[in-house]
Amino acid sequence: MANTFNFQWQNPILLKDIYPMRLQKLRDFLIYYKEADLWAEYKNKDISTLKTDVDEYEKGMDDARAKEFKTYITLKKYFLIKDVRGFFVKYKPIEEEAMALIQKNHDLFIASWPKDIRGERAFIQSRIESFKTNLGFLRDRIRYLQRQLEGMVAEHPNRAKVEAEYKLKNESALPMVLEEMEKLRQFDATYDKVEAPKLEWYKLSKADPNYKTTEEEFLVNYDPKIPVTVQDIVRWKAEQYAKSLEAKDQYQLLKDIQARFEKEPKRFPIWLQYMVIHFSGMRYKSAHGSWADPKDLLIRLRVDEVKNAQATLSDADVTAKCAEKIAQYEGTGSNKPVLAKSTEKIWKDKVALHMQGVKANGPKTKRAGLTALVEEEVRYEYMMMSNDQVAAKLEAIKSQIPAWAWKWIVMLTHLRVNYVQESGWETFTPEEDKIRFADTKLYPIFSKWASDNTGMWRPEHGRTHEVIVTRAVCNETAEHAQHIRGHLPPGGLTDNAARYVKAAAEKTKGAYFIKPLGAENYIQGASIFWLRYVNSEPSQWQIPKATQDSNGVGLVPKEFMSKRPQPKVGKNAPAPIVPWEYKAGGFTRSRTTIDAQKKKVTQSQWLRWIHEATVIEVVDTADNTYVYTFETSLPDDFRGTSCLGIFRNTLRWNLDDGTEDNYNRSFVGFVPEGAVPLDHMKEMLDWDKIIIK
Repeated sequence: MANTFNFQWQNPILLKDIYPMRLQKLRDFLIYYKEADLWAEYKNKDISTLKTDVDEYEKGMDDARAKEFKTYITLKKYFLIKDVRGFFVKYKPIEEEAMALIQKNHDLFIASWPKDIRGERAFIQSRIESFKTNLGFLRDRIRYLQRQLEGMVAEHPNRAKVEAEYKLKNESALPMVLEEMEKLRQFDATYDKVEAPKLEWYKLSKADPNYKTTEEEFLVNYDPKIPVTVQDIVRWKAEQYAKSLEAKDQYQLLKDIQARFEKEPKRFPIWLQYMVIHFSGMRYKSAHGSWADPKDLLIRLRVDEVKNAQATLSDADVTAKCAEKIAQYEGTGSNKPVLAKSTEKIWKDKVALHMQGVKANGPKTKRAGLTALVEEEVRYEYMMMSNDQVAAKLEAIKSQIPAWAWKWIVMLTHLRVNYVQESGWETFTPEEDKIRFADTKLYPIFSKWASDNTGMWRPEHGRTHEVIVTRAVCNETAEHAQHIRGHLPPGGLTDNAARYVKAAAEKTKGAYFIKPLGAENYIQGASIFWLRYVNSEPSQWQIPKATQDSNGVGLVPKEFMSKRPQPKVGKNAPAPIVPWEYKAGGFTRSRTTIDAQKKKVTQSQWLRWIHEATVIEVVDTADNTYVYTFETSLPDDFRGTSCLGIFRNTLRWNLDDGTEDNYNRSFVGFVPEGAVPLDHMKEMLDWDKIIIK
């Protein structure tokens, strides 16, 4: 029995697999805008007029310090326990390498816990960094094992061994390490509230041997000497708001987002509403290969049948059928193929071409013309179908095709929304691979269908604006946003950037491509492109085209390419930094250094576009001025994974080129909105379909 969902993120299995950071990114959207609203509300107020807010802040901070101190004590006791194996018996079996890593962490706490409060947080953070490194190694190993399994046949002699290790690492080691890491993170977070009073208590107790107040008593009664500021109040209110969102599910968060959209519709244009609702939290990976046209599959299956049927016809049969086709297409009878009724020029031209063969004298030409015409009739019939008709056609053939074929259809089409009911929906098992590879009739058709449609999601989304992909990278995310803004970017970082360069050069009204100078350059809907030097030669989709912005600023600063002398140093001085030598207008650079073995080592780098993001707006908060963007990035959370959603960096960071070694110059391209697909958006932004519980 199929489900009845409207969008793929409503399906619990797809939500877990396709949108691993869904809740986090929906929360981020609400939190970022709450921070902006609070600062706009409070920034011009005098603290002397905010007694109620100050009292609330001080009471809240007192309660928070008391709560955080209890957490601090609990976690400190935990990390000073020598044998913690008992805390992890729920993982069956325990993965011994992970257990050893965790045990070593506790050994280090016991041996090296600072005697001075001033060293505590730095020590904890050093342990967090160490765990991040080990967590990265573990995730790399899991990905490596997964790739091995994907490339192994069912009967491979090592498959059972690799499967066992993958299961142990993924289902035991990873959650064990994440649990320990979470405790470290929580321990570190307590210092936000308790570090200042703990330090003050430490100094008082050290200065006076007769000081009798306990640390806990001091924290409970702590009265900070620093006056409360407007920024403190705003940060506190934002923190409380963030906590209020923690227990909400995606529908409750979407309800809050709906209220925001409806309150300020001009602030949140249609493209942004669409991206926030349908792409927030989606995983980061190329959209290529995540969708294939179901109409194309139906055409291929039917054309295969047509070809087989045509091959059995005698020359006399072909002549008779050709006469029948001539009568259907040129006669006045009602028994006409759907294609014969077409009025579109492209289809009429195809019919005219094929009819030349149908009317030919030679039997081979007649046969070829008839076959081509019948195949065209199939294509037209299926291409004119609605999504519902296509779904019905696919569902009708489910019982007639192998299970692996149906799984492939669900995997790559909109049927996944309601037909995915268990995990493993987007990969084939070794047993399924064995069966499908052996199917010499259907497998070639399905395989060609999937491969031929690898990048066809782009024109399809530009036409229908439905959510058809299950993943995306940076430029693909930006392309989805631009489609809703009424544009059809060519695709790829290089060509996407070049589109803005061309529009600016042609003086398209409102268009520009510029190295940003200030907040005014970050117009909503604009694209930001970043450059970087990398150690491997980039693809054609990443290599920038030589250009200058409207102010004559090029991709690389002129001073980089001026001849710089090799540094001279004294006999015992440290090795100098060797300058880069730029070639081809800065598109490549290299430098030669002497390594520890006194051998020459040449490092070569290439300039490439590294990232694209779409501007939401420039926002002032209590902490800084930020550029809010919709893009792909890695959340500031070790538990997270790269995903799509709202992100932010300071305006200053966005304007900065970075150092020469870490070059990070960006350009902003903008073209005003085109024809926004309002009819399609009525369906995609229908809140009755979005919030279903």
